[in-house]
Amino acid sequence: MDITKSKKDTREHLINLMTELIKYPSHLNEPLKTFELANFIKSYFKRDKIFINEFVVHGLPALVITTENTRHPHILLSGHIDVVPSSNRYTARLDGDYLYGGGAMDMKGGVACMMAVMKYYSEQKNPPSLGLMLTADEETGGRSASALLNEENYNADFCIINEGRHSYDLVVREKGLMVVRLNFKTKCIHSAYPWKGKNALEDLMKFCLTVKKRFPKPRDAWIPTVSATSINIITGAAMNTIPGEVEATLCFRLIETKKWSRGNIAAMLKRLAPPEAEIKEILFGNVFSMDTNNSRVKLMKNVAQEVTKKRIRFGENHGASDARFFAKKGIPTVVLGPVGKDHHAEEECVSVSSVETHLEVLRRFIEEESGVFASTTKMLAKK
Repeated sequence: MDITKSKKDTREHLINLMTELIKYPSHLNEPLKTFELANFIKSYFKRDKIFINEFVVHGLPALVITTENTRHPHILLSGHIDVVPSSNRYTARLDGDYLYGGGAMDMKGGVACMMAVMKYYSEQKNPPSLGLMLTADEETGGRSASALLNEENYNADFCIINEGRHSYDLVVREKGLMVVRLNFKTKCIHSAYPWKGKNALEDLMKFCLTVKKRFPKPRDAWIPTVSATSINIITGAAMNTIPGEVEATLCFRLIETKKWSRGNIAAMLKRLAPPEAEIKEILFGNVFSMDTNNSRVKLMKNVAQEVTKKRIRFGENHGASDARFFAKKGIPTVVLGPVGKDHHAEEECVSVSSVETHLEVLRRFIEEESGVFASTTKMLAKK
């Protein structure tokens, strides 16, 4: 596929590819669908001169596709094929410039871009050193990316995570993540006799609200936040019964300050909770931060500005991605992807024109990066 030849053909190719990707409900509740999707992705490249390595990490598929037989491509494109099950809309619908469907923005639009780029370069006589890493558990913690980097020893000189965004900016920092499970346990009581004991459900609700009051008021700013994301009645789930055991999940988004550190938050929870409460951390991710003076980061920004003819700013994510794993490995990483709306919601969609633009940004960056850094390498070799 020549993505430089016909804009119309490229657009149709991308729409068709995204439509195929979206039709797989590749979430944790249907793990077999993630394998079916991985097989579809492999079939997309079946006629291409390309190397595909398959892995199964914690029961889920992962793919690493490269233009040469290496575990250290110069540029690594990264993304995830899993989605959250909140949309339940897996038949893509095109309305104007927007393609609707579960995972369209997060992040099957970005996956389609990366697949098209890999196909384009696989057809070149002398393709650049390029890789594509796709995992299926980013939405539930991202253990696959960490395993591929550390256990399978994958590496790169630069990584681009093509996550869908609300605005087309170059993300160079993301908040840390800390997920805590709370368990409050007493005994079941008939609801007509509340004076006979504690109400575990009410105590848990009060605790969550107390914790929330200790944090700044939520807003679009680089501040820590906490959200209660689930509550479950373990015993006593009846209309006329006060529950005896309940669980809740608190999701913290952290910034890099001592006050809001992992240790201080854990200590605060222990101090505020009743003695019988159980508090367990189930997931943690460090704050991600990238040096904006990195030469490839600067080049990425310049290319994006040239293609879009707009000022590209350095952005930040309130959420987390696999960027923290690449940063920990020492790989310079940025997050940049197509623009969309309502990710993790019923009306999730991605802008098709943004997908086309992002595809061109990736192509131009790879071309320029290969030229600029290849020349530098030759000069250093001569010295």
